[in-house]
Amino acid sequence: MIPVLFIDDNKELCTLFQIYLEESGEFSVFTCYSGEEALTYLKSHPVMAVISDYDMPEMNGIDLLRQIREIYPRLPFIMLTGDDSKDTAIDALNAGADFYQNKADDFEVQVLDLSHKVRVLSERHMAEDAAQKKGEILAAISHAAERLLRGSGWQEDIEEVLGRLGHATNASSIFVAGKGDEMSGAVVDPVIWQRSPDPGNTRLFDLIHAWWQEPQRAHLLEANQEIQDLFDPILSSHGISSTILLIPIFLARDWWGVLGITDQSVDRVFSPEEVSALRMAARVIGSARYRMYIEEIFRNPVEESLVGVFIEDKSRFLYTNPKVCQMFGYSREEIHNIVDPLIMIHPKSRAEFVSIVRDISNKKIPYKHFETAGVKKDGSTICLEVYLTTLSGNSSDCLFGNIMDVSDQHRARKALAESEKRFRSLFSNIRDLVFLHRIPTEGSEIIEINDSVCETLELDREHVLFRPLSSFSPREHEYSRILSHCENAATAGRAADQTCLLKRDGFPIPVDLVTHRIVMEGRAVLLSVARDITERIEAEAKIRTGEERLKRNMLLSLREKETLLREIHHRVKNNMQIIISLLKLQDFKVEDPKVHEIIRDCRSRIYSMAVIHEKLYQTDELTSIRLDEYITDLADRVMHEFDCGEDRVSFALQSDNPVLVDIGTGIPLGLILNELITNSMKYAFDQTETGEINVVLQRIKESLVITVADTGHGLPEGFSIENSSTLGIELIRGLAFQLDGKVAWKSDHGTICTLTIPYPKIEVGDETPS
Repeated sequence: MIPVLFIDDNKELCTLFQIYLEESGEFSVFTCYSGEEALTYLKSHPVMAVISDYDMPEMNGIDLLRQIREIYPRLPFIMLTGDDSKDTAIDALNAGADFYQNKADDFEVQVLDLSHKVRVLSERHMAEDAAQKKGEILAAISHAAERLLRGSGWQEDIEEVLGRLGHATNASSIFVAGKGDEMSGAVVDPVIWQRSPDPGNTRLFDLIHAWWQEPQRAHLLEANQEIQDLFDPILSSHGISSTILLIPIFLARDWWGVLGITDQSVDRVFSPEEVSALRMAARVIGSARYRMYIEEIFRNPVEESLVGVFIEDKSRFLYTNPKVCQMFGYSREEIHNIVDPLIMIHPKSRAEFVSIVRDISNKKIPYKHFETAGVKKDGSTICLEVYLTTLSGNSSDCLFGNIMDVSDQHRARKALAESEKRFRSLFSNIRDLVFLHRIPTEGSEIIEINDSVCETLELDREHVLFRPLSSFSPREHEYSRILSHCENAATAGRAADQTCLLKRDGFPIPVDLVTHRIVMEGRAVLLSVARDITERIEAEAKIRTGEERLKRNMLLSLREKETLLREIHHRVKNNMQIIISLLKLQDFKVEDPKVHEIIRDCRSRIYSMAVIHEKLYQTDELTSIRLDEYITDLADRVMHEFDCGEDRVSFALQSDNPVLVDIGTGIPLGLILNELITNSMKYAFDQTETGEINVVLQRIKESLVITVADTGHGLPEGFSIENSSTLGIELIRGLAFQLDGKVAWKSDHGTICTLTIPYPKIEVGDETPS
């Protein structure tokens, strides 16, 4: 609909015109009854035409027209009057009225005529407005093209351009947003211009940003189609009413993003002229972004190059990349303010440098690649590799150069030359025989030797070079060994072997041959080092003879010591048996039972020690015995002393694994077990009772636990082991302490004694001599 403002002090006439004009459905008519009221309405309501009565109190139509023209110079205005005077019509037209209408005509004819005039004026006004907006947009685009394509800075430039476009289109906000792509790299942050700061615009943009990247809309934008939408009901559901126009931006042929325009008026329609002009703006923005992208393609390699790049004109630097600044220790501002760039060249090299620059500038040579010496900001000297040529400029040729700091390479070459000199000296003077020869697949010819080869083999260099190393073997099988040795070195990178090389007189020399595969001048070769081992072989033969003689002497000495040790154990056991026999003879002459008991206990204790020596005498190692066998023999002896058969008191031993003990552990253990078993035989059973004595050997972690239990009467009531001072108990406690052990007693259907000592470190099969 066309919005129309009708002004007349006659309210009935206003209402009548409003009704008849709106009946057509083309117009939306608002009525005012004075000029002041109309001016107030126009400040906040856009209209396409004004129809005003000429004769009104306070402010007549002519005065109202003049004030409207001052504010809205192109707004269509139709003057109505009941006066048929030509002067009035002339005054109205001179004041700026577009048409003059007399009220005296037929009312229906007046309404039809007014409708036609309003329609014509509205179309003309819209065309003029569109043309003006297009002109304003084109002016903004012209400025945008000049600003953006100059490329001073994207963010600053695009903000100014969007502001101009926003004012030209009378938009609420205007923005540029990139979707991000392989060509332009990372997603570009959106740039938004707003006519007035409004949180709603920010919310609106967030919604639009998600909306235009949905597949169905992105497909339209990618196909270079603009999108104009009221966004209803999407935005209205968030309390936002706006008209949106989205125009795609392309970089070359690739869709890059959008130019978006929003208007808070929901019935705003962007004319084809506006859309066409805004498409031009989008193309300018796309061209600017594409130019930035192309510049980045060429700028980044130069800016980030590991080679220094500079452009010089008339002894002043026009451009230097960061590598030049880093190389000489200047900032870019400092280096561009240098009046004479020759201060960066060492004084001894300046004359040569100036001569080269002169030849290039005079076109005597197109370019020059050379090395020179430079001077850093701190005064230190660096070695430079320089490439100079000319670069055509707008008015004259500039000097273009690449430079590299090759100080490290220069030092490396110098060090390499010194190293090669030292290697040559070492190579020539080393006592070992050194051969440099080709790999077997390339003929195996010797290409270099040191002086020791000629001296040792008694041959001239000419008789050694260009022969395969295997040709110096004395026998056929040695020939095959050397050939196989070289093949292994060529394949695996290293080989070591022992072989013989033939001297000039036909005498073979035994050598240790070590060969490495190395790379020389890009080709794999073999470096063989042969060491004469004649003296070593002779020395080894003497050592082997001495070792065999020493081994025989040691074995003879060891057998003598074993015989002596075995004889000692045998004699100690025999002496103890004599003591036991003497005590037994004495026992026959004693009538006192207590003395008889003491003598019996002494015999048992001596026997417990004698058994150790007997067992050691019978073993091959002479160092350890099995504890279970030892305890069994000891128990049998004690039970024999008490004339007790197995039918009355039986003995049993249980052991998880064989336990070996040496004499230092075996004697204290034997004495303790002798006391425990003897006590069980003395006190556990009556003369007529039967019972059992059980010994259990267990390994618990790093401890040996020996449990001696009988099925006798148990400990007497009130008896305290800790307070007992009998010889047997004292002996058990003392020997347990000697073994770093602990002893515990309890009475449970007999007496149980538990002895815990550190587990013996001798393993079964350990034959280490003591």
